[in-house]
Formats: sequence, structure tokens, C-alpha cells
Amino acid sequence: MTELLLNHFYVTPDRETFAAAEASQFLHGFTALEKRTTVRKDTTYTGLYLYGEHTYLELLHPDSASFGAPSGIAYGVEEPGDLSRACEAFPGAKLEEIARGDVPWFKSCRPREPLQGLAEWTMEYLPAFFRGFRPELPPARPGIARSDALTRYAASCAKLREREEGLFEDVVALEIALAGREAERWKARALRAADADLRVTPAAPGAPIGILAAHLRLRRDAGRRVERIGNTTLSLDGRTAVWRFERGLHGELS
Repeated sequence: MTELLLNHFYVTPDRETFAAAEASQFLHGFTALEKRTTVRKDTTYTGLYLYGEHTYLELLHPDSASFGAPSGIAYGVEEPGDLSRACEAFPGAKLEEIARGDVPWFKSCRPREPLQGLAEWTMEYLPAFFRGFRPELPPARPGIARSDALTRYAASCAKLREREEGLFEDVVALEIALAGREAERWKARALRAADADLRVTPAAPGAPIGILAAHLRLRRDAGRRVERIGNTTLSLDGRTAVWRFERGLHGELS
């Protein structure tokens, strides 16, 4: 069994939900939230990014490239060279290097035969990224850990304090629906996330597929309340929260 870490996930919300999230005072106080257009040599996309301690979540703009599916999971490794081992979980995977502008960013491998409705890849940050992207910002001596990248991301948008003091700590579980055959393929793989519970269930015909909800760990007790963000709900309960996307997903998901 190959064990990987959760780096981040993305969903593609509908336009109303994306706009509501961008304008949400609650989300701006929830953690470091950045709207970013990323220009790579292979694609350009815009998203809202909520940075946690080790993991983050991305709301991809509905006009942006979808990486092969309207929702997806990026796994991570934190030891140099571990990506080669991780690629063994994806038979026939292609190894590639991704740059952010002209700065090397991470190495990645994707399955040769992706699941329908869910993009997946594994990524290993490159030391050259930390040398080339805002090297004057913290952390001072980065490795390739997920937390190092998130510190640099938050510092680059001047939101280190929001990340450190906000409620959001990490993504701890995802609820995923896949078509029957795809759910069986998922369960047959020798792959698991070591630090997150990825819960896959078969989707009924015509029902939404992909990532439907995210379970979050909070830094402190937030009480009990429900925040409506566009057509989604973020339910807080003590030191946990669940963000349900089913009713706020871009049309391609259903």
C-alpha cells in the first residue's frame, strides 16, 4: 500500500458561489484567502485559495481550465525523491516538471487512466521554487514540506497573520462520489492518504460526482453555526467544520 499526504483539493463552484466566496467577510477572517491567476507554460487559471497549516483548498473559477475534471485531489510528498515511489501507485504515470512563470515549482505525476469526474496527481515541491519565488519572505530555511510552501504563499499575499490566527487549520476528510465502475477502481488501488480520510461512495445515475464536501479541522472552538456561501454551506461545530458543495457546483459536475 502506497501512503501519500494530502496537499490540497479543488472544486469548481458555480459563478454565484465563486463571487460570494470572494466577497465573504467570514472567509477573509477564516484564514489567509488569496485570489490568484496562475500562469504556467501549459495552462493559465484563476482560483480562490484558502491556506491552512499543511493543506489548502482551492475554488477554481468556472471559466478556468479544470485539469481534466471539475474537482480534484493533489497528493504530496515531503522527502526528496519520494515522488518516484509515489508514482508507482499510478501505473504508467508520466513524470513532469511544472513551472510557475519562469520559476520551477514542483514535479508531478498523474495516472495514465484518470478517474471520470476526479482529477488526481502527486506533487513534490522543488528547492528551486523557494530560491526563485520571493526568496526574501519566510520561511528562511525552507525544505520541501507542504507547510513551507504555504508559509511562502501566505507571505507573498501579505496574509501570514490571517493564516496563523484564522480558524482554518487543515483539511482532514473529503466526501467523494464516483460512478459505480470508477468507485470500484478507486477501492481496488493500493493507495491511501496518510493524513486525510477520503470517503468514496458510488453515485446514483444522474447525481453529482466528484468532491461533494470537505471536513476541516479548526484551530479553536468556533461554536455552532452555519455560514451560507453562495449555494454552499459551511457548518461549524466546535473545532470541526464541514463545507458542502453539492448545490453550488459548476454544471459539469452533475
